[in-house]
Amino acid sequence: MFNNNLLSFFLSLCIYLFMNEGIIGNCKSTFFCNRQNGYSEILSAVQTLVSALQQNLQQSQAANRVNQGPGPVVQQQMATPQHSQTPHQSDQGQSQSLLAQQRTTSVQQEMSRSFPALFRRQNATGKRRFPSASKICKMSKLMKAFSCNFCLLNTNLKYTPSPSEELQLFQAGLGKRSISLSENLSHSELQNLLHEAFPKLEALTGGWLLHKSSGGNGKRQMILIAPDSEGYTGAQIKMVSLSGKATLYIVPLQDELNTTPLPPEAKEFESMPKAACKSCQKLFPLQVLALHVHSCPVMLSSSDEEEPGEGECPICHETFPFVDLNIHASSCGERSDNSLETNTASDTLSDKISCEEDVLRWLAAQIDHTKEFSLCVAREQLVERGMMLWKRQKRSSPINPLKVTFLGESGIDTGALRVEFLTELISGIGDRLFEGQEGKGRIPKYSLNDLDNGLFRVAGEVFAASLAQGGPAPCFLQEWCYQFLATGELIPISKDDIFDLELSPLIEAIDEANDMTSFTDQIVNCGYTGPINEEHKASIIRAIVLHATTKRTAMLSQLRQGLDVYDFLKVIKGNPEHCRGLFVAGNIEKVDSHYIVSRLAPEFSSSTVNQLTEKKILNYFQDFLLELEDAEPEDHDEPSVPGVMQWLSGQAHRHLLLSDREAFKIVVRFNHNCFDNMPGHTICFPVVSACTQTVTFPTAHLNSFEEFKESILISLKCGAGFHRI
Repeated sequence: MFNNNLLSFFLSLCIYLFMNEGIIGNCKSTFFCNRQNGYSEILSAVQTLVSALQQNLQQSQAANRVNQGPGPVVQQQMATPQHSQTPHQSDQGQSQSLLAQQRTTSVQQEMSRSFPALFRRQNATGKRRFPSASKICKMSKLMKAFSCNFCLLNTNLKYTPSPSEELQLFQAGLGKRSISLSENLSHSELQNLLHEAFPKLEALTGGWLLHKSSGGNGKRQMILIAPDSEGYTGAQIKMVSLSGKATLYIVPLQDELNTTPLPPEAKEFESMPKAACKSCQKLFPLQVLALHVHSCPVMLSSSDEEEPGEGECPICHETFPFVDLNIHASSCGERSDNSLETNTASDTLSDKISCEEDVLRWLAAQIDHTKEFSLCVAREQLVERGMMLWKRQKRSSPINPLKVTFLGESGIDTGALRVEFLTELISGIGDRLFEGQEGKGRIPKYSLNDLDNGLFRVAGEVFAASLAQGGPAPCFLQEWCYQFLATGELIPISKDDIFDLELSPLIEAIDEANDMTSFTDQIVNCGYTGPINEEHKASIIRAIVLHATTKRTAMLSQLRQGLDVYDFLKVIKGNPEHCRGLFVAGNIEKVDSHYIVSRLAPEFSSSTVNQLTEKKILNYFQDFLLELEDAEPEDHDEPSVPGVMQWLSGQAHRHLLLSDREAFKIVVRFNHNCFDNMPGHTICFPVVSACTQTVTFPTAHLNSFEEFKESILISLKCGAGFHRI
């Protein structure tokens, strides 16, 4: 006879081994999801087995008690019929029934204790240790959901579409969509989801396959995704798309889908966010609306009706668009009488330019602001390094806004650094690539090495960029050089029209000599092949002049190529008189002391005593400028009035536009508290902010003209850098 506890332990052990082999070894969420029917059958079979073993145990225990024999009285009671049971027999049957129930309960408790997830009561209260099988199934389904991007193409392509092509596909109801999938998705279920997202795919009869793109950017080659034996499943889609991170492309195999843009109310756009066009009041998807606003017929018709007309200038009686009429009229009254001649109406560019300021405004309008022409250059060897860096710049062109940074300086270019760089560069180019006498103009140096390096082309680009972006004008050329720039041809010139450091002294010597035999070698080297005597002196001089000009035409031709970076040549050719003052020497006045002093804007103190000191310093400043003006320094490194102008504003030339000249002001401030800010110091220097055109004078250290002169000379020599922000 087995003990009840031993039997319970035996049953628990059997079920545990069975469960360990069949259930616990595969206790995964997929088993509970996909094997629910099998699980209920196993549970029912186990419970039936337990009930049968309990009945067998009860019968064996009753038989054992009968064999042991309760005595004569018990045997007699058993022999009597059932309907004549005594009260003692009835109580004994009830006690046996109670005992069977207790044994069943103890077995149920043992099974619940061993396997709480399978044999606990349904009405148990308190915190459940393990989730039920139904909840595990729901959780597993929730974990399998993921989103994946699908892009439907219109035909069988080998490369991924570009962004513009994707937008075209989107307007046709194709393109990219995001679809939520589950891992246990079948091919038919996936196909239904794709048909719902892409209605045009449902009408596709030639079949389709999925592709994914290779690594990299831009248009990439697509790789075929081979379907499984059951077709494309959710598990395969999750694996090849890296859980939805990669876009999958639906490629038609035989058919070609229509790419005509769909109306905004199409079925493909039903679930997309929309907004109304303010012109036609129609709802469009946001991606389509971005293109519609540029082609809305209502907007285009209204813009055509509002197109600005033209008006006549009351001074020169020329016709200009209303947008440009105010700008033209502001400077039209300052022109000479020759520029007020009325031209015939024409659509050519030369008819719209009637003065030098119009040329400068036209050049400024040609600047392309989509990029920046950035240069970082050191002040040492600025000309050589500047031209080299200008030539090597590949990311942008001189037609873009110039942004300059001086190496080792913290200044940020808001205009002053650019102007100072152009001022120094054009002055240096004039000395480096051109030669001539001061006041008579310059001509290109005969340097084949510089021609081969393309430096004259760089010089032409610098000239055009300087005129367009507020820099100085290269007004140092001789007349015949400008005429060649304007026409591309040499004009007849005389010996007075050219100045060559080598040949001009030869021309003067031949003109004064009676015997030219001593100049025979030099005359022959200039290409003259006629008789060398006094009767042919004029022919010899013309040959020398022609030689001096023709050998420099290659340099001037390269200079013309650089000027054409702004399409400037056609303006020069069509308006040679209006552009002449920008290139020929002697047409633009230099900065003088009056130009600077007349534009000072001092900020005086409220104290009368301080005002007297401040006005005394302004007088010192004017006297200093007049002294520099009278000195006429021969060396460029010596202080000069244009140098003071460059120190204050970044540029050493007069403003080319009348509007810029009128707006130009130099703010003068005075510091009376330098000892409070820095106790114990012995000297202070003026502080200049060229970007804001502001100068601050320390009043405590400028008590006499000599102190002022010494302080400002040191500032001009050592304070040229942009070290303050």
